[in-house]
Amino acid sequence: MDEDRDYQIAAWKRKARVAAKKRNKRNLYVITLHPQVLTCRDFRNANPAYIEGMPCVYVGITIHDPGDRYRQHKSGYKCCKYARRFGVELALDLIDGFDEAGLSDEQREPALAAWLRGQGYAVWQN
Repeated sequence: MDEDRDYQIAAWKRKARVAAKKRNKRNLYVITLHPQVLTCRDFRNANPAYIEGMPCVYVGITIHDPGDRYRQHKSGYKCCKYARRFGVELALDLIDGFDEAGLSDEQREPALAAWLRGQGYAVWQN
């Protein structure tokens, strides 16, 4: 099991080096979190405008393919504790309708998180 994880991590590192050299655009991604995440005080406190019943999500940006990044979170490699513990699935459809025109990579993740929070989602982003 550890050998499989080590092999996967090495593959992710190789892919990241190649993407960085090509200066690939970073990919936004959204992971749906289990509603139990709301039992975590820090998560709840970060979302005072959360509308009961709306999804809880983690928002990130990566040089990796979003599917690979989701697997990284779930395996514990460079992960967010909420995405690792409560991550359910990728929810890339939640990005539909988000206007990222004119935003730099550094601005895209927080802008997406704010956009989702404005709709009542509970959102965590680093």
